[in-house]
Amino acid sequence: MRYFRQALALIREERLFSGIYIVGTALAIAFTMVMAVVYYIKLAPIYPERNRARTVYFQGIDISTDNRDKVVFPFGRRAFEEWFQSSPNIEYCAPTLLAAGMGRTYGECRKSVRTDKGDILDVTMNRTNADFFEIYEYDFLEGRALTPQQVENKENVCVVSDVLVERLFGRGAEAVGRLVQTTEGDMRVVGVIRSGSQLAPDSYADIILPYTIGEGNYTTPYDGPFAVVATVRDNEHLQALNQELDDVWARFQSSQPNDAPNVYFGEGVKVKMMLAKNMETHPMHVLRVENNEDGIDKVTNWQLVKHYVGLLFVLLFVPALNLCGIVAGRMERRSAEMAVRKTFGARRTTLLNQVMMENLVLTGIGGIIGLALSWAAIYGMRTQILDMFFDNSTLSTAPIVEGEMLFAPTLFIGAFAAIMLLNLLAAVIPAWWSLRKPIVESMMEKR
Repeated sequence: MRYFRQALALIREERLFSGIYIVGTALAIAFTMVMAVVYYIKLAPIYPERNRARTVYFQGIDISTDNRDKVVFPFGRRAFEEWFQSSPNIEYCAPTLLAAGMGRTYGECRKSVRTDKGDILDVTMNRTNADFFEIYEYDFLEGRALTPQQVENKENVCVVSDVLVERLFGRGAEAVGRLVQTTEGDMRVVGVIRSGSQLAPDSYADIILPYTIGEGNYTTPYDGPFAVVATVRDNEHLQALNQELDDVWARFQSSQPNDAPNVYFGEGVKVKMMLAKNMETHPMHVLRVENNEDGIDKVTNWQLVKHYVGLLFVLLFVPALNLCGIVAGRMERRSAEMAVRKTFGARRTTLLNQVMMENLVLTGIGGIIGLALSWAAIYGMRTQILDMFFDNSTLSTAPIVEGEMLFAPTLFIGAFAAIMLLNLLAAVIPAWWSLRKPIVESMMEKR
């Protein structure tokens, strides 16, 4: 308590220094928290993507020619059913039109529905199977998910979001059993889900249909419109799945002719086919999307380490160095004071504890201000800020930022750790070096 009172007295005595320190800390924490929220949204288990830690993604088939032309074809229904659906190493597995492969929505997802009044509404549509609702844990407000029988029988049924229900039928309307007019025909609603956020594009959809509806025509029996998303129980199954798919793919390659799809490359062109990127975990998926990578090059664990360690360095270490310089300058001015106190018997640890408490109070005040600034910025300027970190093809004019994205316990713990780290780096190092000086030398320092 004595140190705390001394810290408050210091703030009143050295208002300019205290103000600069608090503002510097607040800006550092605000910037750190904005980035922390962004990466929390991208990496943490948020609704409905609770299983991100066990989720893996497959984008498609990489086809290259002797002329070094390369293209990635998404999977077709046959590829999904033969290579993935029956794997013993996969817990749940689903084809998807959403961003699970590309990190952004594209033409297959952008559809329209017609209201009873004849108005056309633009929607994000997905076609998938029953496992999709096990991978992504939606809250059902009404009805239930698609069943395997409905998918297999190609029934004209759909699951819709509560946002689309309101747009189609009005606020508070019951939707189960009603028909939705889509480009694939009239679909009967079997379930209504609580809409997620467009900041989680792997799961965001207004309407979800069976993947067996509207298959379309493609260049080979194995390519189509789908990425594949799956969950595995643990790392052992993940490694086994990797080996299993290598074996499956080797058998597939040996059974295929070397003539490429004529529609794409032309007659007689020799090609090589392989699984694009093999498979990637959720952090790898996020990193590739951030760097605008295509599906040809696989993201490695070393790339993950370099990316996130570099990000941590910029967010925490650089601001800490700036504050460290401020504290070092202040300790130079206080060197004579510290020398006098050491002369009268003050221990170095006592003086160091006082400096740490003073800076902890200043850092705490700046940290609270910084947290408030970051939340205000993310909510009030969410379109401008989030457009810089998310593909704008997935965002509306005001993307939803849910409470769990801003006020999650993980973020509070991370913010407190950032504040403590800034305090230790900024206060302990310059204070320690200053207190190591001989008393006579400190007494002769210019004040």
